[in-house]
Amino acid sequence: MTCEKQTPGGESDSLEVKAAVRPFDKSATAWLLGQAVRYLNTASKEAEFEYSRVVEVLRRCSGGDLLETVNGIFHQVKGGDSSLRWNLLHILGDAGDENAANYLVGAALKPLPEKQDDEGCETDRDMEMLVSTGAVHALHRVATRQPQAAEHVLKIVSERPARPILIEAVKVAVELGLGEKAQDLLPKEDHWILGIRRARPQEFFAEPEREDGKERGFTPPKSGPLYTAPGVLCCKARED
Repeated sequence: MTCEKQTPGGESDSLEVKAAVRPFDKSATAWLLGQAVRYLNTASKEAEFEYSRVVEVLRRCSGGDLLETVNGIFHQVKGGDSSLRWNLLHILGDAGDENAANYLVGAALKPLPEKQDDEGCETDRDMEMLVSTGAVHALHRVATRQPQAAEHVLKIVSERPARPILIEAVKVAVELGLGEKAQDLLPKEDHWILGIRRARPQEFFAEPEREDGKERGFTPPKSGPLYTAPGVLCCKARED
């Protein structure tokens, strides 16, 4: 839409009003994706329930339509919004079918920006790596529902991407029962990755040692100073 106003000099001032970018308004599937993103980022039991309902509806949509819509939004936001792209891949992992597998492999293997020495803690490379590892875990969830998609994980392992992405892909391959095939694709110096396992939360709590029923609490050490700073000892010079 364009509004024109004549100025005293006879020239016209024109104001061009462009429609705002609204990636979730283009179709019913896009709207559902927008709702899923909203609930995924809301911390409440009600939001978790609503998210699961939206995912269930998305699963009933045509797999091609869901994938095409996600891909269209990816192209629309381009590389500027890594958090939105991570959200979309997460939803695709929950709602997508076997058709999504190749797309998720491509997202996991997307080239990362070069690392800049003068950048801060959270660089563009870090954020894109987060998106790529999100694609790996999304593929894991798709393969859990669609076992025929499982071996797509091996495509990621075979390409030997950046170490954090490779580690996640190997972990997923092992959990999907593809550990031996992943081992064949890895050089020997990377076989240690196969030993990484997902620990149960209970394993992070120490077993109580006291059995006398008394209250358990922190007991300071019986010897030594009650501080952790390094000590400095003064040595006297030896007298002749």
